[in-house]
Amino acid sequence: MASDFQTYAEAWESSPLAILTLDEEGVIHSVNPAAELIFSMQATQLQGILLTQLTHRLDRGALQSRLDEVRSGRVPNRQEIRFETARRGEFVTGLSLAPTAEHPRRSISVLRDLSKEKAFRPQLLHTERMATMGSIASVVAHELNNALAGAMGCLDVAKRESSDFDDLMNTVKGELVRASDLVKDLKEYARVDDGLSDHVDIAKLCTRIERLHRFHPSDVALTVEVADGLPKLRGNSNQLIQALLNLVRNAEHAAAVAGCADQPQVHMTAALQADVIHLDVTDHGVGVPEKMRASIFDPFYSTKPAGEGTGLGLTVVQAVAVAHGGRIEVHDTPGGGATFRMVLPCQEVSAPPAVAVQADVDIDLAGVRLLVAEDEEAIRRFLRRAFRRWEVEAIVVEDATQAIDAAHHGDFDAVLLDLRMPGGGGVEAYRRIRDMRPQLARRTVFMTGELSMEMSEIVGQEYAGVVQKPFKTEELMWAIQEAVR
Repeated sequence: MASDFQTYAEAWESSPLAILTLDEEGVIHSVNPAAELIFSMQATQLQGILLTQLTHRLDRGALQSRLDEVRSGRVPNRQEIRFETARRGEFVTGLSLAPTAEHPRRSISVLRDLSKEKAFRPQLLHTERMATMGSIASVVAHELNNALAGAMGCLDVAKRESSDFDDLMNTVKGELVRASDLVKDLKEYARVDDGLSDHVDIAKLCTRIERLHRFHPSDVALTVEVADGLPKLRGNSNQLIQALLNLVRNAEHAAAVAGCADQPQVHMTAALQADVIHLDVTDHGVGVPEKMRASIFDPFYSTKPAGEGTGLGLTVVQAVAVAHGGRIEVHDTPGGGATFRMVLPCQEVSAPPAVAVQADVDIDLAGVRLLVAEDEEAIRRFLRRAFRRWEVEAIVVEDATQAIDAAHHGDFDAVLLDLRMPGGGGVEAYRRIRDMRPQLARRTVFMTGELSMEMSEIVGQEYAGVVQKPFKTEELMWAIQEAVR
């Protein structure tokens, strides 16, 4: 017995994990050295206070519910819980609770500091997202080919059916817009952006999820219900979409496995409750057994057959929730199944006003001298025609080197640069032209199919703006007019 006691004492003292003993109310009774380190507090400062007092306000409810489970004799699943102390500030832990053998209503809490792991989460998110992109590539190709086939067919018929020319051209435009929207959704989904600076509109977020959901062949129907008047949140819309799509796909799998007689369904809802937004994904599948709930968020843990999924889906969901100051909860669905709830703090933000071209705005560019650099021949041809229509005196070149040379020898009112092109790209051309002709810096407009790392290098500098491809002609002309004012 003495030997066993010594072993336990050594484990208590040398454990790299923080260990705390709690009474039935959650008051800290004793702590090991690792707990003092993780909280940056002495044992005497920790003893006698409620553990929930040290918990981040948004996670107190989650921790209290797990303490309640212990009091009822159950072992709750591991949960990411944030704590906050005066000396250390806010930090994230993986928290496990279990009742003690001698006093079942009391508990032992084990905390693992996840602060260092957060540095690897962006790579985890990107890895999991790229795996998803691979699985939907064939569906996307099918959708794009349908849109392009419709457009090409109408153009072919238009050669012979001049009486229906306007109607055919409208159809061509509609199909090309559909293809553009497909590419835009995929580009947004694939972008690497770890910042939390988006002004997230939950209703628009759910609409994008519905569109992206179409790329995943499934016999399971998805219904979405969004409460009116939800505030915008500051966060990363792409990461939130990735997390919610993971929950939807897991729910589809659970609903399909359950073998419902009718068409299986997954329901996603968004609602405001007090100072948090609840994003629920509900299925009527087989549910999540209590014994599994402690493991489902672990990396590479999966209940799917070999070859299906990466085992990172729920790990990503939890990482995204915590990064946004929230958490993920698992509840039983009445009547069978599971509900995964993402809880996000409601910190309303004001989005900057969108700049849009009004239909009745008069665009007057007659006589404007414009330098244009674009490496795609089809776009150059279109631009030349468009500028002639608006009476713009445009010099159109093919790459960055030619643009720099033209700016050196010519006199221009404004510059339009493609972002990616031979000769160093649009950013390099902008820098060289700015050095030669400083007055053109704030009169430079970029056009691009993506905002790349090169563009991020000059964010905040004096260029006039960026026009995203594909663009409407009026949008481009409006941007140039604003640049020359």
